[in-house]
Amino acid sequence: MGKSSILLNTLQFISAKEINETSPNWFKEHRETNYIEILYMQEGCGEFIFEDKPFIGQEGDMIIFNPFSIVVVRTCTGSPLKAISICLLNVPINGNQRLIDSSNHTIIRLQEEKDEIKHYFQTILREYDKKHSGYQDVITSILQTVIIKITRLLKTAGEPSISEMSLKIRKYIEQNFSQELTLNILANLVYVSPYHLAHVFKEEVGLPPIQYLIQCRIQEAKRLLKHSDLSVRDIAAIIGYENPNYFNLLFKKITGSPPGKYRKNRIVGRV
Repeated sequence: MGKSSILLNTLQFISAKEINETSPNWFKEHRETNYIEILYMQEGCGEFIFEDKPFIGQEGDMIIFNPFSIVVVRTCTGSPLKAISICLLNVPINGNQRLIDSSNHTIIRLQEEKDEIKHYFQTILREYDKKHSGYQDVITSILQTVIIKITRLLKTAGEPSISEMSLKIRKYIEQNFSQELTLNILANLVYVSPYHLAHVFKEEVGLPPIQYLIQCRIQEAKRLLKHSDLSVRDIAAIIGYENPNYFNLLFKKITGSPPGKYRKNRIVGRV
């Protein structure tokens, strides 16, 4: 029988940090460091560049960088990045000090595990910020669970790539989400059929093009509700919805709260 456990007794936690950036000029580098960095994407999306190859991280993704990899991340236009970064040393998995064998980075698009992993990362961040008695032991214990979960996910998750076509459409949507965009319009931009674009884009980005458009609009609506005094009607118009009632219904369907309640809860810190 194979081994049923993974020895993590030398795992060393370094730090935990929340990234919450709205500026389009913000960027972060992971460069020439001897530690592993794991990002959990809480909201929005980030444009990552690894060895001149771009890929996209979005809400619910977990992104891993091995030691000495060179990665730059920028917040996506119209979709501010919010993430938790955890750095650690010494992650021996079957004698290997790297989480990833085939590449210096990987991205795991979480599905049913998303809420569980999010809870782990938020707990680690909270323990690190408060530093109550025994916080290091709590963090190490949770990290061991996270690493084991990652090794399971890596066995079944292939490493996604993003084509020039999907990258062009994604960028176009992020820069023009307030305009009236249809699948036909987007497909014409890259000279393919709407069916082909929808299939490839969903496979590479994780969402169909129109759903990605809606996500960009809702993320911008969240930002405006939190950081401006604009009315819900004005916000709906800004992000591309002429009918504020439809915007209200769509926003509630996606976030669980109507825009007015979302804004109120943000102000009192309950969302």
